[in-house]
Amino acid sequence: MQRVFSIIGRVESVLANAALGALVLAVLWGVLTRYVTEKPAVWTTEISGMLFTWVVFIGAATAFRDGKHIRITLLADALPQRVAAAVHLLARLLVAAFVVYVTCLSALMMMKGLTRLSPVLDIPFLWVYLAAFLSFGIVSLTCICRLFGLIPEPERQDTGGAR
Repeated sequence: MQRVFSIIGRVESVLANAALGALVLAVLWGVLTRYVTEKPAVWTTEISGMLFTWVVFIGAATAFRDGKHIRITLLADALPQRVAAAVHLLARLLVAAFVVYVTCLSALMMMKGLTRLSPVLDIPFLWVYLAAFLSFGIVSLTCICRLFGLIPEPERQDTGGAR
């Protein structure tokens, strides 16, 4: 299972980096055509928004996998060890249920986006919503695998703040 998640991580990295590179180029082209030429490229705003969506959602999945999202553990840290373990398990179950539900919702949204076209480029919004579906799908798979112990939890990092 670790090998599968390693491959998923590499694919995430390629997708996020490609989207970020294309985003930078689109914004740069939009700025150049707006301020250097007399004809601004109007498509750059639309494609930039779409690419930004991909960067954000794929980046969020990567951050979840690496344990980089914010956690507030003040309550759980103050509880006895057994109770804290139960609270952590409950929290992981709730997160898993939520992301599985949102994955289903994003699949529905993606299907609706099949017939909705972007105003300038006539690209189906399916391609925009696919980023959310893939992101939440990866997070769901990660949650479920962690719940069953198929992959380890990420290392908990101490922020060095006051206790």
